[in-house]
Amino acid sequence: MDYILLGVLAAMILLLVSQNRKRRKEAEKLLASIVEGSKVMLHSGIKGTITAIDGDDLILETTPGVKLAVVKQAVRSVEAATEGN
Repeated sequence: MDYILLGVLAAMILLLVSQNRKRRKEAEKLLASIVEGSKVMLHSGIKGTITAIDGDDLILETTPGVKLAVVKQAVRSVEAATEGN
């Protein structure tokens, strides 16, 4: 009886570890895809276009003339970079 419980616990731990690893790889891939001109949405729901990248910091233009400085980790999703920028 105890062995079954330990087996189930071990399986749950392995499942959680693999899901965490997958989520981390997806987040790294998302951050690597950020380039100037990309349209992004932040976790707060703010949408805008990346105008400059400085290490882990981004300059996000939300509307013409309005720029925000944010960290890369605040990005929730990325669209393809716009052509012509």
